[in-house]
Amino acid sequence: MNKVFGNYEVAIRDEPTYSRNSTDNPRSYINEYCRNDKYEHVSAHGINVSENEEILGSAVLLGVGGATRVNDNSLAFNGTSLYVAAGDALYSLSLPALKLNWCKKVDFATCFGVFWLDDRSCLLTWGELEIGCYSKDGEKLWSTSGPDIFTEGMEVHGGIAKVTDFNGDVHEINLSNGAISSANT
Repeated sequence: MNKVFGNYEVAIRDEPTYSRNSTDNPRSYINEYCRNDKYEHVSAHGINVSENEEILGSAVLLGVGGATRVNDNSLAFNGTSLYVAAGDALYSLSLPALKLNWCKKVDFATCFGVFWLDDRSCLLTWGELEIGCYSKDGEKLWSTSGPDIFTEGMEVHGGIAKVTDFNGDVHEINLSNGAISSANT
């Protein structure tokens, strides 16, 4: 998947066969980051940043916790930093060099996606068990959970996030305070 942020083209891909410290990886990366080196990673996302076809930075993010795959909501950009969901964590990376600003565990199991909310200057994470709101510096502002796991999708409209759980039930989350209510009634 490729996205353009200003002059930079950011390419992100799953790297299912990536192994640490191996010379046999299909692609090499300048930086390698993992939230917790005590655990074997369950997913890997490779990122390249280029400008005019020249590679300016690259990194592989090794996810622990629940496995993730690259999707349309895997990354967000706020004008200065790139934010990437991988495994159970949210990574903040500098652009274009992809140096690690910070990494934070944002869900007990898996973080499916991240959204930059420009009008609120904050990040919204879509996790399997939690929806969380974070400052650009990684400070947790609030988090909320529901009666079942949030695996079926999330949309953000105005001051509300609508998230669908495993049973197909839709929940509305107030983005100001994380209050959750059922949208099915």
